[in-house]
Amino acid sequence: MNCGSCVFWKPNQEVPEQSEDGKYECLHPDVPIRTRIDFGCAYHLGQNSTEANVPNHTRYGTMTDPNPNPVDGPTEILIATFGTPTKRCSGAVVSDLDWLRYCLRAIRKFCTGFQGVTVVHPAHETQMFEPLRDELDIRLSAQTEQPGKGFLHHMIAMASADQIVPPSTKYVLHCDADCIFNMATTPENFFWGDKPYYIVRSWESLVNPVNRVISDCAQWREPTEVQLGMATPVYAMCMNKAVLPIDFYEPYRAHISKVHRKPFEQHMLEGRNDHPATRMDWTCMGSFAYHAMRDRITWFDADQPPYPKDRTRTFWSHSGITPEIKAEMEAFLS
Repeated sequence: MNCGSCVFWKPNQEVPEQSEDGKYECLHPDVPIRTRIDFGCAYHLGQNSTEANVPNHTRYGTMTDPNPNPVDGPTEILIATFGTPTKRCSGAVVSDLDWLRYCLRAIRKFCTGFQGVTVVHPAHETQMFEPLRDELDIRLSAQTEQPGKGFLHHMIAMASADQIVPPSTKYVLHCDADCIFNMATTPENFFWGDKPYYIVRSWESLVNPVNRVISDCAQWREPTEVQLGMATPVYAMCMNKAVLPIDFYEPYRAHISKVHRKPFEQHMLEGRNDHPATRMDWTCMGSFAYHAMRDRITWFDADQPPYPKDRTRTFWSHSGITPEIKAEMEAFLS
């Protein structure tokens, strides 16, 4: 989470005088700093803020019943991640592999009826992931990466799911490594009206003109629309887990290639690998689905309950696994 998302950052409470160094104070009593908007912070934000932390976008979800009819084809869970520890914007040194172990343990405990789990990882880290294959019964898919382009390759893997999952797959459940299931879940829990569902909200809803809290998710509108080459009415990363039909991916890649007049992968790898990103995954994929196959998906508005409950406890991997977070995840799995 960044200061631009936080109710304690001074510009979000009042209009401050212009500072000489471009930094403003944090009004949280335990954060004695002056900073710019790009500072990452793990402190709790105000309950009415619309911050980046994904769970808060869907905190009013109450629907827990599965779709009454069985899903009409196999659903594969796909997770794209990496293992080498890296320093995140929070200052913590974090390995997604640590989160992945908890994620997979939770899938094994709570998830039934799925075809399987495929984990995409950097090819040069294969030895780090191989122990998980037998221990947690997963498929591994090694991806060759250009040095310094790991995050962009992560996005490419998500958009190439049809080339990665087993040929029998009809639907793909995308899930991030820091999503920890905490209740019994089947593929039918990600469908409504016999269609995959998607929870979205308007871009405009990310700006709160009353208390001036602006979600830093709002910054992704421009790169999303540039990548898609068109205006989009929805912000599509209210949850970092969603089901898409297997025939979504090829038209999506083809559209990006046509817009930018170059191969999809080339366009993605020309983006910035660091924050703030200039290439998008969740926001673009969800927006393209809304544009190209709206009638094949059931759409819920996060601002208009009821809508399905998030069946995971979604953490923020940049924070690192603190003792408190570890205890919470272990409690789910005990």
